[in-house]
Amino acid sequence: MKHVLIQERKSLFLFLRYLLLLFVMPTELIAQSITISGTVTDSNKEAVIGANVLLKGTSTGTITDVEGKYQLTVPENGTLVFSSVGYTSQEIAVNKRRIINVTLSDDIMLIDEVVVVGYGTVRKSDLTGSVGKVTTSELNQLSTTDIGQAIAGRVAGVDVTSNSGAPGAGTKIRVRGYGTINSSDPLYVVDGFPVSDIDYLSPQDIESLEILKDASATAIYGSRGANGVVLIKTKGGQYNSKTSINATAYISMAKTTKHMDLLNAWEFATLKKELAANSNTPLSARDEAMYNYVIDNKYEGTNWEDEVSRTGYSQNYNLDINGGTDRQTFSIGATYAKQEGVLKYNSMDILTGRINNTYKLPLDLTLGINAVYSHRSSKGGNGDGNYFGSIWPAVMRADPMIPAWDEYNDNWGEILFSDPSYHPARSIYLGSDKYGHSISNMFVGNFTLQMDNIAKVKGLSFRTQYGIRANFNESKRYTPVWYVASNQNNTNSSLTMSRNNFTSWLWNGYLMYNRVIGKHSINSTLGAEIQDFRYSTLSGTAADVPENPNLWYIDNSLTQSSKTSSNSMPTISRMASYFGRINYTFASKYLLTVTGRYDGTSKFADSQKWGFFPSFSLGWNAHEEEFLKDKTPFEQLKVRMGWGQVGNEASAAQFGYISLMNSSYRAVIGDQLQQGQIQRTFANSELAWETAEQVNFGIDFGTLNMRLTGTIDYFVRTTKDMILRTPIPLYVGMGRANTNAGSMRNKGLEVTLRWNDKIGKDFSYSISANASFVKNKVLSLGSPDPIYGGGVARKAENFTRTEVGREMAYFYGYKTDGIFQNWDEINNYKTPDGQLIQPNAAPGDVKFLKTANDGLPLNPEDRTYLGSGMPDATFGLNLTANYKGFDFSMFMQSCVGNEIANALVMDIYSSEFGQWNMSKKMMNRWHGEGTTNVYPRLIASDPNENARFSDRYVEDGSYLRMKNLQLGYTLPSTFTKKFNVSKLRIYGSIDNVFVLTKYSGFDPEMGDLLGNPLSIGVDLASYPRPRTFVLGFNISL
Repeated sequence: MKHVLIQERKSLFLFLRYLLLLFVMPTELIAQSITISGTVTDSNKEAVIGANVLLKGTSTGTITDVEGKYQLTVPENGTLVFSSVGYTSQEIAVNKRRIINVTLSDDIMLIDEVVVVGYGTVRKSDLTGSVGKVTTSELNQLSTTDIGQAIAGRVAGVDVTSNSGAPGAGTKIRVRGYGTINSSDPLYVVDGFPVSDIDYLSPQDIESLEILKDASATAIYGSRGANGVVLIKTKGGQYNSKTSINATAYISMAKTTKHMDLLNAWEFATLKKELAANSNTPLSARDEAMYNYVIDNKYEGTNWEDEVSRTGYSQNYNLDINGGTDRQTFSIGATYAKQEGVLKYNSMDILTGRINNTYKLPLDLTLGINAVYSHRSSKGGNGDGNYFGSIWPAVMRADPMIPAWDEYNDNWGEILFSDPSYHPARSIYLGSDKYGHSISNMFVGNFTLQMDNIAKVKGLSFRTQYGIRANFNESKRYTPVWYVASNQNNTNSSLTMSRNNFTSWLWNGYLMYNRVIGKHSINSTLGAEIQDFRYSTLSGTAADVPENPNLWYIDNSLTQSSKTSSNSMPTISRMASYFGRINYTFASKYLLTVTGRYDGTSKFADSQKWGFFPSFSLGWNAHEEEFLKDKTPFEQLKVRMGWGQVGNEASAAQFGYISLMNSSYRAVIGDQLQQGQIQRTFANSELAWETAEQVNFGIDFGTLNMRLTGTIDYFVRTTKDMILRTPIPLYVGMGRANTNAGSMRNKGLEVTLRWNDKIGKDFSYSISANASFVKNKVLSLGSPDPIYGGGVARKAENFTRTEVGREMAYFYGYKTDGIFQNWDEINNYKTPDGQLIQPNAAPGDVKFLKTANDGLPLNPEDRTYLGSGMPDATFGLNLTANYKGFDFSMFMQSCVGNEIANALVMDIYSSEFGQWNMSKKMMNRWHGEGTTNVYPRLIASDPNENARFSDRYVEDGSYLRMKNLQLGYTLPSTFTKKFNVSKLRIYGSIDNVFVLTKYSGFDPEMGDLLGNPLSIGVDLASYPRPRTFVLGFNISL
């Protein structure tokens, strides 16, 4: 009996233990698992691709395929959470079902909230400013590592240009034209951190990109928003989302698209003989024999473009890992790219890594950690810069009679008949990665902390951010000993090193209040910010340094006296700001935004340190009015108006309010040479902010069931108190001083249209187009003197002129009227009092028009307006289409009404420098009466100055470019899921497919040179922009 009781107690104990385990064990572990499948669609019964399907409370889940289908194994009593960007999430209990189909409804609030406006977000329907947006699909349509190239032509009013096709070459972004004669670069804000450039980011790193264009939108950035603001948010994870792994890879092949038609060797020799005869310069017996031999044998000679060019092969790999739980999100990404240029030895390696995590903490706190690291290594010269520093003009000028490499002497070809410095093959080899490099390391890190529902006040939040940016650049260039001839050699090796460091830190903190109370909606921000900037440089040179790269340091010079160094004092500046904004909406119809920012900078004197920059804007959602509903063809109709002022201090020099001294001057006092000092700069304690005032009127509309949407904006931007170098009286002892003296106005119209539609069940397409029209006018310069710039140093001649009443930096030179055919035409071309207008001319020289009524022979006052590098209009067109698994896209952009000053043709259409090669068109030069009225005679020293800047070198720069053509195919999910792959897409594309233009240079896409607005449209024969063929794939796990 006792034994039975013991056994019963054991059984009872085991039963209670197992019962306890059942209560404490998670239900999903004890419930029977089943496999569920289904389809996720939207309200139009279209598949929702990439929707998250998660088991609630866990990280178990999957995403839908291209047909919206999913399959997942979960407990039979679990709950599924269906979510996707732009849709309202749904929770559905499984209840032992094996098929669950879900229809997600549009989340209007979520869609509205994606518009980032600085220090917060605004519902799209409440937006009153002018904001352009570029989607992630548009950003990744081109195979490029440059964000500027990716957004070019995508946003009305945003002009993106690049003067170079070199690997890693940057772009210039201009928002609504040039707003000042100084820097017109926009402000870039990446994850809340203001930066001066975005070269360290890849388009694949970006989640959203907005461009704030009008003052009502940019005023929240005050003195830094005068030229527009580009807001970028890098990719991040989502709460309650399955971990996703996305990889992209592509390889590409780049080739030059255009070649200059230059003289070959025998043509060059023919014209050299004629040049000598016309110039009364007899040839030596050796030269005569050499030229005759080349001509008689029709020797083609060296094609220097072929000698320095190649097909450039590149590769790019990107990996993203994203996900999140109910308490944290994470996103990790890495990119590696290797780009070869079409110039031999020229390449760039890029490595970037990023992390973007958020954590929900107790007490309604959210911590954010964001960091980006970028490493760039550039090898070989890119051929850009000033005219003589670029390899491409040297290629055009090089003597075709010499070989690139003399195989007989096993050395570089000796230049016999031309300038011995122009040997392009030798130049690019000595500039190759064997003899130097440039390295850039960049780090940007951000920490954010946000507290919601402060003091239990609903909608009241506080956010603070601390960020740091550090940029370290180093370059080394070694020149070895080499010898070809007595006038072509380098007898001493040399080393040049430079380093520059830039660091900046930022802190801000701001309150946000966002509430909807009845018909009233309030979204407000109030905060403060401080940012510190520090920049320093160090450079040095030395001779007789060993050729071993491990010994390339200044101290390793074998000739200690040859060592030189230059170390700049750190440049330090700081800005402090207070800012606020209120967005108020009544009944979703009437909108008001008021913004103000109070900025202070260390660049100005105490009396001018601070500036206040206000703005306001109004909006009316007319489609919400009952009296208009069902009475107009518009489902959406918003009218906007805004006014604001923003500032600019970028062009202000550090300590411009203090007189700086120069101690390098000496004077003789008595019989002794004494060291002295002289005032180097003129102090101006009244120097203050440039201010840009802007008025904007806009309309947003949608019709035909929102298949057609559009935006129209008209703006007037007036920049006042531009900082200019104005003349001061000579008795002061200095020529010019910085003053707030100029003003400029831009007027413009922007139009954006988008059409989205579907034909049948499987075919969908979209067409988006934009157009911009901007007119620029200089209103004042502070003095009657015009401002000149944008020329070629060797000619001591400027190409552009800026004066009151015209657009900035228009082309200024002589007009021509063909070629003088005989002496009678020259002798009859006189002033009213009988003076020869061109006394140094001879038959075959250019006839320049006399435009000034000064009664004098031709002189600089006869220069006049020749056109402008600013376009009258720019256009962009993007077409996308999808059919089942296939996708197609085409992107085109156009620029109309601008001219280009082609500096290269000043050499290759002229014989002024007789040792240089010329265009093949010079075979049609003037060589007798009636032979041509276009190309002048061959003559050394150019006594008539035929090569002076004139309309002969100003060309129509209008163009239409097919920028990208892409075709892709996404494999069926039924196939890829066999390999645990949720999506696999392969694609091929062509970048820079074709360009339709009348321009004779390498490429008509032309901005300003080296950031100088006075050189708009001047082409110094920069690196050609190649055509690129791409093959790649995208894979998601």
